[in-house]
Amino acid sequence: MISLGLLIGLLIIIAAILIAALSKPLNLHKNFYIKLFFVLFLLSSISEILSYLTSLSIFSIAGSMSFFFTVAFVLLHSSEVLGNRKTAIFFIIAFLFGLISELLSVIYGLYYYTIPSFFFGMVPLATPISWVFIIYVSYILADLFLFGFGGEKPKKTDNLWFLLGLLILTSSISGLIAVNLDMILDPISIPPNVAQWVYSTVGPYFGVPISNFVGWFLVTTLVVFIFRCYEVLSSSKDFKIELNTYSYLYIIVVYLIYFLFNAVKAFNLGRIEYILIGTTTMMPFILIGLLALILYKKREDMIR
Repeated sequence: MISLGLLIGLLIIIAAILIAALSKPLNLHKNFYIKLFFVLFLLSSISEILSYLTSLSIFSIAGSMSFFFTVAFVLLHSSEVLGNRKTAIFFIIAFLFGLISELLSVIYGLYYYTIPSFFFGMVPLATPISWVFIIYVSYILADLFLFGFGGEKPKKTDNLWFLLGLLILTSSISGLIAVNLDMILDPISIPPNVAQWVYSTVGPYFGVPISNFVGWFLVTTLVVFIFRCYEVLSSSKDFKIELNTYSYLYIIVVYLIYFLFNAVKAFNLGRIEYILIGTTTMMPFILIGLLALILYKKREDMIR
């Protein structure tokens, strides 16, 4: 039987899908809903973080919705940035790659989940969905770096070698953004008292096998590379940022929230070293993103 929390969460995601699909026919102000869902994502995420620091049930209740508000916000954000068609394509590619990689890892005995699993009794429902928004955040941050430092997305008219190099480089940056998030995510998720998954072989990085990080890099890089190739082939127009700078700031904040959430979990485990690692791996991308955003904003103001 479906729980009340899951039902509410599904309604949140369905509402975001309907807003994305009907914003043009009904003349809805999508940017308003993006801001609304971002605020709700922020409040629920902060509540979830606070639930690890206090026993007040209100934070646990509100925090339980953070996953659903994250999905809803990312969906609306992508709908505005990429359009509905490209959003569907991106989400399908990321979901399938994430799911297949998880299934293969479980089938070949690299690890197994200790929490209820949905797909073939092996992979939880939330896992491939998490892959989608982590890869999307990594994709948008790489775009921000590119735009912020005066570049533009690769396009058909580019020199072939330049095009290929730019596709590989930007996709690899996205891969590294995702891997550096996992440098703190994985170690805090496998201690016996909180384990969500268990590795068959104890790895050299706080029990995590190196193959795990290789997998994170390959999955994210391949998904972004395939989607960027689709972007190049689907349009001959020059790519241009059409959104205000807040749209990119939102994604920086999402990445920061990932860090804070995992840092608090590491603190609760008494593993301060995980926080230091997360700081050195994730904060550079946050700071570079802010720098790129400032440079882009200054350049846009000069044009105006």
